[in-house]
Amino acid sequence: MKSPHYFEFQSLVEYLSEQLEGAQLQDTMTSQNGLVMGFYRFEQEPKLMWLIFDMDTQRPFVGIYDTNPWARLRAVKPMGLFLNANLKNNIVTRVSLLPRMGRVLEIIFNTGYKVEFRLIPKQPNFLAHIDKKKMSWFKPRELSEVLEDSVPKEDLETRSVPYMLKQWLSQREAVTVKAKKHVQTSLTAYETWTTQRKKDIVKKQKALKALTEQIRNPQIKLYNHLGEHLKTYGFKEIPDELVDLVNYSQSVSWNIQNCFAKAKLAESKISGAQKRISFLKEEIQSLSDLSEEKFQTYIKKQAQIKEFQAARKKTDGDFRKLVLDSETGIYCWMGKSAADNLKLLRQSKSWDLWLHLKDYPSAYAIIQKNKNQKISDEMLHQSAAWLIKEGAKNKNAEGLKTTVVIVECRHVRPLKGDKIGRVTYHHAREMLITV
Repeated sequence: MKSPHYFEFQSLVEYLSEQLEGAQLQDTMTSQNGLVMGFYRFEQEPKLMWLIFDMDTQRPFVGIYDTNPWARLRAVKPMGLFLNANLKNNIVTRVSLLPRMGRVLEIIFNTGYKVEFRLIPKQPNFLAHIDKKKMSWFKPRELSEVLEDSVPKEDLETRSVPYMLKQWLSQREAVTVKAKKHVQTSLTAYETWTTQRKKDIVKKQKALKALTEQIRNPQIKLYNHLGEHLKTYGFKEIPDELVDLVNYSQSVSWNIQNCFAKAKLAESKISGAQKRISFLKEEIQSLSDLSEEKFQTYIKKQAQIKEFQAARKKTDGDFRKLVLDSETGIYCWMGKSAADNLKLLRQSKSWDLWLHLKDYPSAYAIIQKNKNQKISDEMLHQSAAWLIKEGAKNKNAEGLKTTVVIVECRHVRPLKGDKIGRVTYHHAREMLITV
């Protein structure tokens, strides 16, 4: 189908504004051709709506549907991960055209975050602005202002919004049917495994080539040569191949120090590159092994990972639990023994929070949360007070004043071979608690 012209796009944006303002983002999925954002609409007729952004270079499109037209065309893309990590559960406050920028749609959320879609043939793009972070589907280009007078108005056939939505959907149905057939005739587990390993080998071989070129860089010899020349002759009779390396705005002594510092830095980089090359060669050799035995080892490892992930979910009966926020699923857990504590720590994610009494023997507690959930000081205080009452041997803890250390689980390491749950930690935050 033909991509919407400015006035059709304007109608689409007005329609999207009516449908989406006040809706909450539930999920983002990506495909090879674009992305789909699922919004739950609370007003009008409450339901889940699917906003698609087709990034086809020649015929980009944006539309909204009751069912996900790309449900079976999933592909992991950085943009999908970025949006799910930062925008999920945000509410749409405004959908509008970006002033004087032509066919550019902007969606602003209640957090101030925003996304931008450029429906411009040959240069479509999708950009996300999260605080100071910015990500784009394609490399962004500078847009020039579009004056109203420059927008063609005559001899334009304008399609209705329902017609355009139906037209795009019918065009894409053929692609979806083809994708279903592809899914049904997909590769076996072994073929998928070997295909991925071959891709990894190609990627690592490219990295190996880049590192080899880095080692052959002649900069070390040039800087050493220039440093020795400056020590003897100063700025006199500098060889032509070294002239570009000299900073004449600085003194001779400064240039000498700079030359030897850069040569030393380059040497350390080459040393690191040589170690990395050795490591990459070992990895490539390991990936080249496509034997059945290696595949079975991989299958067992995947099964262990699934078992570990399932074990994390089955914590209710095994540990003591403090509910911090039932709506968002934030809980504080504590083991009933040293073995329980170690098990709990090993099941935790790197961003979970570990709590322990400072310089005092006790159990420890772990606040399990989603990666980007923020834990308030009130929740920390509540968890620390619970730890003091439940974890300390002295159950009558009224009036007890102590310090609790709070550390991300990524910075906590159990002592090897220790059976009573002792650990080492760093990057700790401390909180003084009076129960």
